[in-house]
Amino acid sequence: MCHQQSRKRRRGEKNGRGRDRGRLCQFGIATIAWKTVAKCKPIPQRPTLAIVLLALSGTLSPVGAADGKWTISAVEESDGEPRVARIELTRPTVSRGGNRPTSRVKRLRIVRPLPGRTAVEAGFGFVLDGPTNLNLSEGGYEFRVSRGPEYRVIGGNSTIEKTSSDEHVFALPRILNMRQLGWTSGDCFVPWSRENLPIRMTAEDLHVAMAVANPVAREGDDPAKKVVELRARRRRHEEPPLSDPLWIGNDVNALGGLAFYGSAATGPDALATGSESEDPSETDSDLAALQLLARLASQRRDSSAHPLVQGKVAVENPFAWPLPVYLASDQVDGYFVLGDWLRLDRPITQTKSGRPYSTSNHRTAISLGREAEQIGWELLDAGFRMAPLAGSGDERGLHPVGYNRLYVAGESIDSSSSSSQPVESAEQWWQGVWEGRSFATNGPLLIANLDGKLPGHVFRVDAADPIQLRAELTLTVQDPVDYLEVIYNGQVHYSAKLDEYAKAGGKIPPLHVDRSGWALIRVVTLYENHFRAATTAPWYFEVDGERRITRSSIEFFQNWLAEYETYLRSQPDADLNAYAPFIRSARDFWQSRLQAVNAN
Repeated sequence: MCHQQSRKRRRGEKNGRGRDRGRLCQFGIATIAWKTVAKCKPIPQRPTLAIVLLALSGTLSPVGAADGKWTISAVEESDGEPRVARIELTRPTVSRGGNRPTSRVKRLRIVRPLPGRTAVEAGFGFVLDGPTNLNLSEGGYEFRVSRGPEYRVIGGNSTIEKTSSDEHVFALPRILNMRQLGWTSGDCFVPWSRENLPIRMTAEDLHVAMAVANPVAREGDDPAKKVVELRARRRRHEEPPLSDPLWIGNDVNALGGLAFYGSAATGPDALATGSESEDPSETDSDLAALQLLARLASQRRDSSAHPLVQGKVAVENPFAWPLPVYLASDQVDGYFVLGDWLRLDRPITQTKSGRPYSTSNHRTAISLGREAEQIGWELLDAGFRMAPLAGSGDERGLHPVGYNRLYVAGESIDSSSSSSQPVESAEQWWQGVWEGRSFATNGPLLIANLDGKLPGHVFRVDAADPIQLRAELTLTVQDPVDYLEVIYNGQVHYSAKLDEYAKAGGKIPPLHVDRSGWALIRVVTLYENHFRAATTAPWYFEVDGERRITRSSIEFFQNWLAEYETYLRSQPDADLNAYAPFIRSARDFWQSRLQAVNAN
């Protein structure tokens, strides 16, 4: 087939939704970027001989007869260097309904790659790892090529006709290099998977992942060593490079809606009581989690280890029934603000396990995300300081690693500057996580400081001398934005559409701090399939050394605890005697905290 015929038979065009409707606006202390998709860039056809060899090496496509051939790969737009990326390739199908004539509907079917080295599932779509050969049935296709939020999405459509053969190289435009700005991305909880995690992380431009341990791993398996070996092997075969750095851990376990990190003593194996034990916790994950928290409390009292290297605990499921009991243990260090209730493959309107939300009010695809955020604010108003986390969560499914991610800054260059150097090790990254030098996102990139201080900073204030703090930020988004907000003690201090923010020169009114509490900055998009947003970790304010504790938040968790007790009594298999000491302790904890209330 000649080059002209190929162009005629296989068209790769940008669809109507692919128009670049963005612009870049700069305002000194603030930068806003609205970006959507970029056009794919075809390269000239290779000689006819190469096309013939490609045809001879093809196999049957997973979507049916191999009518057309498409070879695709990705490169960095700025220098043409090969890159690993993720592609979502879909096609409309013809549907016949009842006695109505056949009509074409947007019922999209995922197209998967041919078997071989490049056939790495990415959760939603598949990994584009060097030149990837696809044998495709005749017809129209839609594609989206992405490499995490730091790259612009490439979207468009193609038509494959019988016997067509062509190549495409997608040139990926980088929007920001967050690592160069001092921020390193990570997924705080990745389910175990047989798919190649280093390659999947590279396809999302992700640098850190904490995965559940491989249940069939051999003794001595070391993720870091495997990454080194894989990196060297890929260099020898001239394959696209892996992300650098690439830090993978396998030291997290999920139990009862909690994620346990760190030492082996904080893993579920610590509950082993012998092969003949009839401990009810072996079949009740909530009870097991409560017992594990009790053991962790004992270890922390007895241990002289530095608190940052001890085992850590985070609320992985913010809707877990025992949440108020977990909090009453005073052993929880973090809280997932973005997790497996936010997925690309399908919207979720109600949690599968845990405390259900009322269905009396209309629920939308974004309801669950907003409710998880609101629970996090209640935690802050109840006097807790928990590091925000984000990750894939323990629900395995069609979901790319790092979609929900946490960006962590290195320590500030000096105490009076928000500038930071990137972390140099996984240990430094996790230290930044637990210290709250971070923001969580599943889309927007939000770099912010408050009076030059990174998130997580504690401002100590004299009641007789209130302070004024000014927020500065850099915001990059690819989705239309609903609003940008500064939240102070659960209330909106500042809210604006992006055009309003731009007209104000990117300036936010100063925050007057005369009360203990917290503040954060968030941006919420208009994405409809689920809650897509970015939020900073909180900054904290201690006025005369006091933390903020509100009556409404304490009563919120007391009501939750009462509902949980009712729920337990309704469960025929629940061992109420085993739960009783934890419930009594939780009642006492929340009653004691109610006596410490200092705000409404």
